[in-house]
Amino acid sequence: MSEIFTILMFIFLRPTAASFVEADEIKSAVTQYVFSRLDSAFRKDAIVEFRAGLERVSVSGRDHTLRVGLGEERTLRGIVCLPVEIASDGKVRRQMVVSVKIRLFGQVFIVDQQLERHSNISDKGIGSRYMELTSMPDDVILSKNQLYGKRTSRIVGAGSVLRESSLELVPLVFRDESVTLIVRTGHVRLSTTAVAKEDGVFGSTIEVQKVDSHERIEAVVIDEHTVQVTME
Repeated sequence: MSEIFTILMFIFLRPTAASFVEADEIKSAVTQYVFSRLDSAFRKDAIVEFRAGLERVSVSGRDHTLRVGLGEERTLRGIVCLPVEIASDGKVRRQMVVSVKIRLFGQVFIVDQQLERHSNISDKGIGSRYMELTSMPDDVILSKNQLYGKRTSRIVGAGSVLRESSLELVPLVFRDESVTLIVRTGHVRLSTTAVAKEDGVFGSTIEVQKVDSHERIEAVVIDEHTVQVTME
């Protein structure tokens, strides 16, 4: 009887089998998570640097899975602390925080000479350069397509990197300019002449004044020198 009791005690007291999660496995999971969250324009040249040494981790159970980030939506750039969970058998066995520096690179556009406010953007006087973006503002212009139809919204100094916040759409209609006013009522379309009382970009609503009266109405800019109002 005592022999049976000894065997049963051995079975119940035997520690649960454990396994190790290697440091390289944790790094791989974190790196894959970062690259899955990056914009496709940054994935090719991005670098993930681990700021602290990682050691292998012992966890209960033989099979394990790693979860990184836990659904957070913060911007992945510069120094970021990412939560990591190690789970096995449906239970979270270990939790840790991994600190990384995410370095991004890309082509930016630089002004050769100072641009005054409301200067139209063109290829002349603007160069491009491949640079690290990690410490730059989030609104840096990265594509030439972002420059089309734009002008400066403020003075931009020579050598400055162009940003979205320093640009605005070039108006299709300018204040005190004569415009074509299209009035739509059902299937009827009428055109007349009016004067814009403010600048307007495509899709914006501006105030215009009819030429033959002092009446002012609001109309939507639909093209160069053209606005439209729909009457119900």
